[in-house]
Amino acid sequence: MKRIFYIFNRVIIFIIIVLFFDIFLMFLLPIEIKNKIYDRKSNKIKSYYYHHDLRANARWIENWGYQNAEIFTNNLGFKDKRIQDVEFRKHNILFIGDSFTEGVGVEYQNTFVGKIDEKIVSVSNDHRVLNAGVVSYSPTVILSKLNYLINKKNYPITKVFVVLCNGDIHDDLYRYNGIDDKFVVSHNDFLNIKILVDINNFIKSNTITYQFIKRVTPLSNLFESLKTDTPDFENYDLKKVLTILNNKPDQKHVVDKKEFDKWGKLGLEKSKNYIQQINKLLSKKNIDFTLVYLEEPIFMLNSIKSDFYKNFWGNVALSNNFDFIFISDFHKHEKNKFKIYKDLFFIGDNHFNDKGNEVVAKEIIRKSNYLKNVIN
Repeated sequence: MKRIFYIFNRVIIFIIIVLFFDIFLMFLLPIEIKNKIYDRKSNKIKSYYYHHDLRANARWIENWGYQNAEIFTNNLGFKDKRIQDVEFRKHNILFIGDSFTEGVGVEYQNTFVGKIDEKIVSVSNDHRVLNAGVVSYSPTVILSKLNYLINKKNYPITKVFVVLCNGDIHDDLYRYNGIDDKFVVSHNDFLNIKILVDINNFIKSNTITYQFIKRVTPLSNLFESLKTDTPDFENYDLKKVLTILNNKPDQKHVVDKKEFDKWGKLGLEKSKNYIQQINKLLSKKNIDFTLVYLEEPIFMLNSIKSDFYKNFWGNVALSNNFDFIFISDFHKHEKNKFKIYKDLFFIGDNHFNDKGNEVVAKEIIRKSNYLKNVIN
């Protein structure tokens, strides 16, 4: 038994020594080299408060459909045009939402947030645009993260745009269990103990060993990284695209009334409750609030009217006294909806491509009195 304890202690000491030198070596490396070493999954970190976030001061290549994009985050962990320390201005405009707001597969300067940022920078030195959006965010997580940014970090945010889409109500209902009075999101995805989350994020961001292990395990990761073939997106027809979009679990409430009655109504009410809480949170800090709803291609490709969602969120905004923008003009004047889809979206996906993001930016600016006043 003594020998077993002796061996165990030696193993622990060896691991600690190796870990120490691993962390020390990683610390000495320039950020440019670190960002080449990081496994792509290391750029997503856990959050004790709001489930997940992007790693600060990161750089990686993101493949989305037919496109590779160079992605950066700033020192706040927000997607940005480059690694940089944010300098707050007199007016700080925060956009927050899910993958549509983050702009998956699109470099920051080509996202709709980046396009709006570019417009504002060209006319004002008093405004700073920030993108706090991350894939799979929903009103539950957005409420928690806004509280963290505004009340815990005390960032001087003066304007917030919350961007919603169809899938958010599914996440509010099925992925996130709720949020407590300390604004901590409840979920079943990992053991949410703060010290464990902090240790996990530290090891993920500060050890070379972690990067190596994540690259080769499971073996499917290694095989995936060796694949060079891409789908033949040019041959995707409307039927194939609809087969993909209509079968996404978070989209079925749009095309199937039974699914909407089963969980869509409940999800909408849950998201509505969190949006109202977001409005109260921002009102207490005198922060101006605009809700933006992005109509996804599943509506136009299935010839389904989105008036119900426009009226639903419009009434929520009206009764709670905040601004509301509904984004759907991008296809209204084109009869061939599939042509518009191929032009503005990643094929086989529901996310806007570079051109689509530019169109969305123009529509948001056109419909936002706040942004028109800043830019004009």
